[in-house]
Amino acid sequence: AEALKALETIPYDLVLMDVQMPQMDGLEATRMIRDPRSAVRDHDIPIVAMTANAMQGDRERCLEAGMNDYLSKPVSPRDLADVLEKWLPEETTVTAKEVRAGSESIVAPAAPETEASVFDRAGMMERLMDDEELARTIAEGFLDDIPKRIEVLKTCLKAGDVPGTERQVHTIKGASANVGGERLREVALQMEQAGKAGNLSAVAKLLPEMETRFARLRKAMNAFVNGI
Repeated sequence: AEALKALETIPYDLVLMDVQMPQMDGLEATRMIRDPRSAVRDHDIPIVAMTANAMQGDRERCLEAGMNDYLSKPVSPRDLADVLEKWLPEETTVTAKEVRAGSESIVAPAAPETEASVFDRAGMMERLMDDEELARTIAEGFLDDIPKRIEVLKTCLKAGDVPGTERQVHTIKGASANVGGERLREVALQMEQAGKAGNLSAVAKLLPEMETRFARLRKAMNAFVNGI
């Protein structure tokens, strides 16, 4: 809804559209942008879907709604650069080329497979263009936010709030993917699928496993944040 308001007054070149949002999801927002009766300035503006739900049929649903392209989260700099270069006006595509050039220069240390499944530091650093300071800031924010999300999730489960439960596990899933917390992302995905089916008891059964996996991830990320 806020994006639609902004597009009524500001001449943007491109929209990166999250698919799952409260009030109005990305599919409905896209249909409104494409509707010639709506007040947006440019009904043909390029719209790129950004979603953590990389499931079969999602891309087709986004394109059917009127989006031009699709990016799966967590987004890599190379994929983002390709999409920007493809859809941005000619005079702005130099930015995309610079992004790709910067990302190709990254040489990230390979982590052992077992460690990477808990905290894929190399993957996170690649997505953040090897910016150590930014990575630590994001890691600190993640470690501060997720315990709060888990507490809200417990409240939603206790209240039988299906939409609230699904929203919390979806957020945890996306945040975990962005920081390279693959094991936490996996259990959050299972919980999200159970939430979509309205099976809150299955979500509740997985909650202790989520807390265990977050504890392991927190230990690994604290070592990173503290330069160990």
